[in-house]
Amino acid sequence: MKHFITCKFCGKRVTVLLSNIVLPDFRGLGGEPLLASGQYCIDSDGDFYIAITDKHGLKYHPDDNRMIGCCGPSNEGLPNLICSCKSEIGREISDCNTPHFIRLFHEVASVKADHNGGLEAILCSTISDEEKTALEILWQYGQ
Repeated sequence: MKHFITCKFCGKRVTVLLSNIVLPDFRGLGGEPLLASGQYCIDSDGDFYIAITDKHGLKYHPDDNRMIGCCGPSNEGLPNLICSCKSEIGREISDCNTPHFIRLFHEVASVKADHNGGLEAILCSTISDEEKTALEILWQYGQ
């Protein structure tokens, strides 16, 4: 079964469809992706980890100081990703000496399941992006 992560404040989907895995070992992965595209995991605090390529509808925070690092944002600092509703939802980490990933904070994000494959069918359809968005909203509200 596929899953997706949403913003707790506005309910919008902020990831592509994902499969759950065990949190990988961070050692020796400097400058490389922590997860393959399409995977997510949960740490002991309940935060979600996704590949940078798997974000959907997230924007960088307008405060450039939140993007500081050697070659990209480091693991330290305030959230640098915001949802379309302006909620500070997570932090992208893509510095050269750390694995690359996005951490979505459990206080602001929640995971949901695509139980019957309805969302996957919508996203794989050949209709326009506007029609997909409209159908996704109806699907999330059970219509």
